[in-house]
Amino acid sequence: MNLWIACLALIAATACNDAQDRSAQAEGDSAYAAVATPAPAAVAAEVAPIRAPLSADEKQLYLDMARSSLAYLTAHYQPATGLVNATPDWTNTTMWDVGGQLLAFYAAKELGLITTADFDKRTRKTLGTLEKLTLFRGAAFNKLYSTTNGALSSQGRVGWSATDLGRFLLALKILAVREPQYAAQIERIARRNDFRQIVKDGYMQGQLIGSSGKPWTYQEGRIGYEQYVANGFSRWGANVDSALSLRANAEPITVLGVPLLADRRYQDRLLSEPFILYGIELGLSGEMKDFAAQVLKAQAARYKATGQITIATEDAIAVPPDYFYYSCVLCSRKPFIVEIPSTGKEVKSPRWVSTKGAFGWHAVMPSDYTKAAVDYVAPARDANNGWTTGVYE
Repeated sequence: MNLWIACLALIAATACNDAQDRSAQAEGDSAYAAVATPAPAAVAAEVAPIRAPLSADEKQLYLDMARSSLAYLTAHYQPATGLVNATPDWTNTTMWDVGGQLLAFYAAKELGLITTADFDKRTRKTLGTLEKLTLFRGAAFNKLYSTTNGALSSQGRVGWSATDLGRFLLALKILAVREPQYAAQIERIARRNDFRQIVKDGYMQGQLIGSSGKPWTYQEGRIGYEQYVANGFSRWGANVDSALSLRANAEPITVLGVPLLADRRYQDRLLSEPFILYGIELGLSGEMKDFAAQVLKAQAARYKATGQITIATEDAIAVPPDYFYYSCVLCSRKPFIVEIPSTGKEVKSPRWVSTKGAFGWHAVMPSDYTKAAVDYVAPARDANNGWTTGVYE
């Protein structure tokens, strides 16, 4: 297991639990967004379907899944900083993972797996560290930090990731809305980022130190991820209208007979992750809901064509030399390939059915197919180590 699998599993379990509580409501009621049901107008609710009631076995499955996931966060929590290792033997974390960590502990509290006092202790420690972390060039949170002492980590390219920051900012907003006792401190943390440098002309910009030793800035985000993470910036008042638009850079493409959208800017990275998170944290509606359904439908179409259950998303996998892979519905204009983070670099393996993807899709768009996917990844459960990344094809 790694941190992000643990986080998404806990959040998905809370989503299904909360939806269960709301299952008797009329369809026209203000909808469910698992951890983002808003109080202020700044976080407007979007309509997501109310799922059918969970069976007794499903309730137990999700609770067991969440309990196993919490075990990872507890085992790899660093008391000195309040941060959690992104992977078991790697004492570093990303801002994406920090956002997930904050919501995962909140989810654990909502599920009754930790006490309110324990949640408060861990959250205050994490927030206190975030107020003190050194920023990259004084402008934004760095890509990596040490979980043991909070220092900027050099294990990877130095700079900021707008994608990671967007996910982090959305998690901060959700926590501020749901737990207003932290709102003032969270506001200070969010405002540490200089949005004027990260957002340009309605789009998000990443920045890295190049081989010359000088920083270089680039537009970051493609269809799917771009709309999800732009919400993080938008909720804090940044003008990312161009990035929020699903159609601004889209052109039609068909994958296994399913109409999808490719990105005119190429370097497509279309997979499950952002749509699952959008559905759980914001609620899916309108064209985003329709498009998410098509992304899932394309994966079901591969199953129909090959007999192989398909849940395609990003994952950390203990396969050298890369250890992190994108399993794509569409990447670099190619359907159902596997890529490494280096843009456009396709690899033959590994191929897997994602644990977090199966549970995530079943939380936001439950169907016979997503249930079959959940059943397929059941062997990924390890009695001693929680949930592994998935099951190899």
